[in-house]
Amino acid sequence: MLEDPDHEWPVADRIRVRIRGSDYQRLREHLVRPEQNCPKEHAAYLVAGTQEYTHRGQRVFEYLIREVHLLDRDEYLDQSTGIVRFDHTTIRSMMRGSETDHRYLDDMALLMCHSHPRSSQPCYSGTDDENEPAHMASLTGRTAGPHGSLIFGQGGLTGRAWLSDVPTIRHEPITAAASPIDELVVIHDRELERIRTTDSRLSPVSNRDDEMRDRQALLHGDGGNNRLRDAHVAVVGAGGLGAPIVQTLAHLGVGAITVVDPDVVEESNRSRIVGARPADAGDPKRTPDEDGVVPAAWAEAIDGCGTPKAEVLGRVVSDIDPSIYYHGIHEEVQAPRALEQVVAADVIVTGTDTATSRRFVSEAAQQYLRPLFNAGTDIDVDDDAGLRSIATSFQVSGANRACLDCLDAINEDRIDAEGEDEDNLEYGLELVAGEQPSVITINQEPVQRLTFALHRFLTGLLADRHGFRTGTYSATSDRLVSDAEAAPDCQFCNGAFTAAGDRGVPIAKTGLYRTTPSTVETGSVAELGLDAVVEKEPAEDKAEPEGADSSKEDSLLARIKSTVARYIPQL
Repeated sequence: MLEDPDHEWPVADRIRVRIRGSDYQRLREHLVRPEQNCPKEHAAYLVAGTQEYTHRGQRVFEYLIREVHLLDRDEYLDQSTGIVRFDHTTIRSMMRGSETDHRYLDDMALLMCHSHPRSSQPCYSGTDDENEPAHMASLTGRTAGPHGSLIFGQGGLTGRAWLSDVPTIRHEPITAAASPIDELVVIHDRELERIRTTDSRLSPVSNRDDEMRDRQALLHGDGGNNRLRDAHVAVVGAGGLGAPIVQTLAHLGVGAITVVDPDVVEESNRSRIVGARPADAGDPKRTPDEDGVVPAAWAEAIDGCGTPKAEVLGRVVSDIDPSIYYHGIHEEVQAPRALEQVVAADVIVTGTDTATSRRFVSEAAQQYLRPLFNAGTDIDVDDDAGLRSIATSFQVSGANRACLDCLDAINEDRIDAEGEDEDNLEYGLELVAGEQPSVITINQEPVQRLTFALHRFLTGLLADRHGFRTGTYSATSDRLVSDAEAAPDCQFCNGAFTAAGDRGVPIAKTGLYRTTPSTVETGSVAELGLDAVVEKEPAEDKAEPEGADSSKEDSLLARIKSTVARYIPQL
């Protein structure tokens, strides 16, 4: 949530609007109509969550559209050819639309929209410049900004965002009080579309001289390669699923890749991690496994510790295409600095070993209006009966779609196993239930489905044909089972926090429990910059009361419910 309601928003280097495809279609059809003789201007307003982050050294501000309100004829003060004005009643309705009485939500931002139906590349008119500051000052004086506006034309659009400072809006030139909105990101069901505004400050993206990808340009043209180069994908998990996904994204030419993984390479998992060398596998005796320790964060401080998995994939990406921007984060995704970069991406991919982290990312994708592509495997082997089943899964969640819980992609038994220890519940670093089978050939099945779907989604390939091949595939019965539908009362995908962004309760765990590995001297912590690390208090030996075993299950369930409730409180 916004820490300071009086915070004056800085002028961002880049300003975006993210909107669902269905909402964008409704908005455009309402504003730009095929009226024959004298086309009139029409208006609407949008209620939006907001998001701020830094990416590649640039400050980025985004509007995340939650609601679209189309204005009827009786809500205009004046509507004629070339002009549309609102009355005070309409302005008050906008203010009420931005307010929320939810204890874990701040008030939302507003975007006022109208059309210039005769213009193919619209720009702000003198009338707009004269009237808009008064509207924005009125909104800013009573509701939390920064608010903004959009103008739609026949073939394009433009927009601007106003600082949350009434005196500046009223008395300074528009160029000082407002910044141009650079692009609209439209999240369709089968395609991610980017629309640059008339006044965009973004440089054109061109991949025309990329000889390495000439053959794939024959499939989707240079435009498809440009769209891949303009995309940012975050991959959570750098193991047997995440590693081949990252490798494929690099071969495709995705322009920016972020990878989050808290673990290091060990000899037992080197067979499944693309690019892992024998020297990357650490000595198991030197790899820290104490409660609350993130192994990858200490790799440089401990001789013999393995190479962080995210570092290995950085090497893989650089070997394929050194022009790709790569950011490896040696953290668990629940940490604030990791989550901030994950939700900064255009698309999030999950390929983690744990159900706890999948559920966490699923909630974040809904709150920050990000598409989520999820891959998983489940191999059931019994000591006595042998192999029972092999299942692989691929789902698309997030914006426009159901959360992973509704899609039955979260294994509650895994949640229980991970929750047997409090640190596992918070970190999701290992399964208490023991090692699970993992084989590279089985991992490749959902990876192939996911990467082809993601390729289509980023380029628009086959967007007008059919959907993605999602669902759970059983290798033992050779059947593909379709995903479940979203539950109408789900608080994750149909709740108050959808597209709330930073204006919702923070879901990153700022108070994660940390300890220093026993093999590292405490004095070196500051040198490594790991200021979040705290010393673990020694536990007191206590006799376990009678009947404690019978209460463990109830205690575990209560702890899981409590943790989930901290992420998304009950409405």
